[in-house]
Amino acid sequence: MKKKRWNIKKRIMAGFVVVLAVVSVVVTLMFRQTENTMYTEYRKLVQRSVESAVQKLDTLSREIYNISDYYAFNSQLSSYLDKEYKEDSVYQRRADVIRMYRNIFEPSDILQKREKISGILTAKGVLFNFEDVNCDGQEVIDRLVALGVNDPKHLMRFCWYPLQDNFMVSDKTGDPRTDKAVFGSRRVYSVWKSAYVCTHIFCIQEEDLYKTYKENVVESKGDIYILAGDGSLISSSDDECVARGVVDPIFQNVILNRTEDDFTWKSDNGNFEICVRQSEINKWLIVAVIPRQNITGEINALYLRIYAVLIVCLIGCVVILLRMYHGFFTPVNELNQAMCEVEMGNLNAYVRETGRNEIADMMRYYNNMLRSIHVHVVEKLESERRKKELELEVLVSQINPHFLYNTLENIVWKSNEAGHADIGRLAAMLGRMYRLSTSGGQIIVPVKHEIEHLTAYTQIQKNRYGDTFDFDLRVDYEEIQKLMTLKIILQPIIENSFLHGMEGLDRKLKIRLEIRRIGDRLQIKLIDNGVGIPKERLEQVRIRIRGEELVQEQRTELQRSSGIGLHNVAARIRLYFGIEEPVKISSKYHVGTIIIIQVPVLTKEDLDERGEYQLQNHKKNQ
Repeated sequence: MKKKRWNIKKRIMAGFVVVLAVVSVVVTLMFRQTENTMYTEYRKLVQRSVESAVQKLDTLSREIYNISDYYAFNSQLSSYLDKEYKEDSVYQRRADVIRMYRNIFEPSDILQKREKISGILTAKGVLFNFEDVNCDGQEVIDRLVALGVNDPKHLMRFCWYPLQDNFMVSDKTGDPRTDKAVFGSRRVYSVWKSAYVCTHIFCIQEEDLYKTYKENVVESKGDIYILAGDGSLISSSDDECVARGVVDPIFQNVILNRTEDDFTWKSDNGNFEICVRQSEINKWLIVAVIPRQNITGEINALYLRIYAVLIVCLIGCVVILLRMYHGFFTPVNELNQAMCEVEMGNLNAYVRETGRNEIADMMRYYNNMLRSIHVHVVEKLESERRKKELELEVLVSQINPHFLYNTLENIVWKSNEAGHADIGRLAAMLGRMYRLSTSGGQIIVPVKHEIEHLTAYTQIQKNRYGDTFDFDLRVDYEEIQKLMTLKIILQPIIENSFLHGMEGLDRKLKIRLEIRRIGDRLQIKLIDNGVGIPKERLEQVRIRIRGEELVQEQRTELQRSSGIGLHNVAARIRLYFGIEEPVKISSKYHVGTIIIIQVPVLTKEDLDERGEYQLQNHKKNQ
């Protein structure tokens, strides 16, 4: 096998590609090293940021605990906690709420910066709502009880509940961070009364929680989630998560089943760096979730920009190379390409003759040689074309004697019944058939002439067989009005129905011929209910149609059949149109026969000046 060599241009191009590859590898290694260093430092920054958020949340929790401690033993509240209110004393209770707020809570926080008790639920079932004095009905009390604020198991411990709608206020803003809150409760035990006297209720807006760690979110370049010990949501920097009020179950499962506090989480949405820290006071989980691309996005963007510069430099070098190549090697390359095309069979691959140097002389010698070869090839092709025309004439001539013999036999048979006028009509139809079959020496004729030829043939057979058969022709005459085809391709397939269908038939022979256009092909389909062809004989017919040779016994057996006619049709279509399998025949003994013929859709515009179809041009167009 001949080894393929690279030309000079390919070698220079390969050199540039190798240089670019080496530089790319070096730059990539440098950036990857920088990326790893940056990644390590950033993880430390995230850890510090999360730990800072933990401290801020713990500070907030301690402040709340201190406030609860401060008011747990406030003597001023005792008089209100022991009060009993009748059902019609709603306004009195609400007035007491305002008094408690002004006389007890406001003086202890002049600057209004400390967290305040949101409500007090007494042991007698009275709710003092300091968030919204009008929102103190039984529905609010039931929701507090449903949270478990009076659960005896809690004793005097402070309990927190997941993020939910703030039901202690009646006005809604439409902002989830303002309308949602985290509830906390603590049961207060009186030593003097030896009983639980009330429950402190704290209602912290999610927005206030978010403000405590908002700065840490900016530092981490990701999202921070505050989760309870069971994975329920307390707060988050993710607005959508706050609006839903819950975290993604898959993410929740990853956090609760983690084996370490700093790890990489690979999800369907990408890779995320996770940093988890737990509050020592309320056991909240502070989780930072940072997309990996946020960490290395800047370094990757810089890498892509440098790589783009390298590509631009390479393109610039290639442009310079091509300009140099065009001046020195283009003529030689054109000659080389032209020779390759000639080797592939294109004898029109001439080259431009430019200049007055040795290369230009080579181009002139090459063009002269190609013209000489072209002349010899054209002469050979013309000889082959003439040979095919002679073969066509021989093939066409095979049909006429065979059919003429049968027709004359009909005329002799009719002559025995002298005195009948239909003998003259039969002879007239025979003459019409032969005039159409000659068609002025043309090989390609209008489809409508073929149909006329077929009609005359069936009328002759009608005179012979009478009403023993029916012929049904189905064709759209408008569709085939301007179409052309080979002459004498319909009559042989109809003749096949009479030869293989009539003999020994105990029913009326029905023949249907359909002619229709399917895409770029004209399909001719014949269906009859005749005797059909036995399986072995059918295979012999198919062999003959394919143009294969039969043994002597098979040729003798098929001597009187239409296998010659179908073979003739197939051979002419194959020879003239280049269709490999133009005729298909299917038959079942005692059932019937189906023959399908396909030819190209032709019009007069597809024929050359001599009225002939150019097969080579047709193949190129396909």
